[in-house]
Amino acid sequence: MKPLLKQLTPFITVGIILVTLFFGMMLLVYLCLIGAILGLILFIGRSIQRKFFSTRKKPAQSARTGRIIDSNDWKKL
Repeated sequence: MKPLLKQLTPFITVGIILVTLFFGMMLLVYLCLIGAILGLILFIGRSIQRKFFSTRKKPAQSARTGRIIDSNDWKKL
């Protein structure tokens, strides 16, 4: 019985590792798929919200006052 168990142990170990890897890959694929679907739903919802419910208007740009320094001297530092 012991020699048979010694011969089967590597096969059982490799089988468990393969099943674990396969299950992990399936789980990763499902997580990515669910994330992509959720992201798409949020993107479509935000697009519809921007298109139909955008009531905020951009403020008019006022003339800027202040000093303008037009020089590249700071790049030499």
